[in-house]
Amino acid sequence: MKHSLIVGCGLAGFHYANTLQKEKKDFYIIADQAEGASRNAGGVLNPTVLKRYTMAWKGTVFFNTALSTYKQFEKKHHTSVFVELPIHHYFNQSSDHNNWSVAAQKEGLNDFLLAPIEHKESNSIKAKFGHAVLQKVGKVEIKKILDLFKEHLLEDQFIEEVFDYNALEIHKDAITYKGLKAKHIVFCEGYGLKKNPWFSYLPLTGSKGEFLHIRAKGLTTKAIIKGGLFIVPIAEDLFWVGASFAREDKTLKPTATGKKWLLSKLKQRLKIPFDVVYHGTAIRPTVQDRRPLLGVHPQYKNLFVFNGLGTRGVMMGHLLSQWLYTFIERKKELPTEVAIDRFETYFSNPKK
Repeated sequence: MKHSLIVGCGLAGFHYANTLQKEKKDFYIIADQAEGASRNAGGVLNPTVLKRYTMAWKGTVFFNTALSTYKQFEKKHHTSVFVELPIHHYFNQSSDHNNWSVAAQKEGLNDFLLAPIEHKESNSIKAKFGHAVLQKVGKVEIKKILDLFKEHLLEDQFIEEVFDYNALEIHKDAITYKGLKAKHIVFCEGYGLKKNPWFSYLPLTGSKGEFLHIRAKGLTTKAIIKGGLFIVPIAEDLFWVGASFAREDKTLKPTATGKKWLLSKLKQRLKIPFDVVYHGTAIRPTVQDRRPLLGVHPQYKNLFVFNGLGTRGVMMGHLLSQWLYTFIERKKELPTEVAIDRFETYFSNPKK
């Protein structure tokens, strides 16, 4: 009998499985071929909130843990998955300069925000109000991590299929699924949680994000551009651009409206021509109160959830997985901000 059966292999599933590996615990992973939000994300690793010039919730500790985790992964697999790139933040109005300068002096933020406002003209970027620089940040190669991790699993550890909820049997001290047996099951399904009969009561709202891949000759690959949207280097002359936010539309079909919005933002920022080579979309697993979802089912004590990473899964994933592991294995209480029992009133008449 293995320690856990993990459903889903995006960032949440990867980080939890990675934690189990470090703890020398056996596991199965079940995941289908669908590419979720993790594989379609830009991969920006940044602990700040640029809209408000503040640190993200527990930004420093999440960032440091994430960076250490990816460095360990690089060492283990003899490859590179984190590319340190500054973020060039372009201002939309001159009044933002003072707010940036004040924020750059604050403890924590001053490790990342460089105070000088730069007004140097660019041949490729419109910068009427100049820009400033974030240091020590960068891009994580998410697809490369997930593919490498899967490639190095044992043959019986990864099952590629759509999870069949009706095939799950829940016992007092274990679960079984089509002949597989484990002490626990951990659902890391992203927005797919909405179909989960045991955890669909949780307020996972989800937000649709559309993105582009563009070719733009002459645009720098030595920095991430932030100005209305993110422009993230993929390869020479190739960039990820995104993303839009739509809370009502939960389909995975790219829309003309989403593309129009992305193109308008690009044209406001770039001086140079570009070609769209791909238009994609994904549903981010966002939560009503903008905090992750970790915990045990109110009735079935070997069913767990790890979800709601939203737009910061690349930064928060590993530390959250450690919290969940110690909660399961050592009964250490989860931080109240992420524990699903904060939504106890949402739970009623669960499917058995």
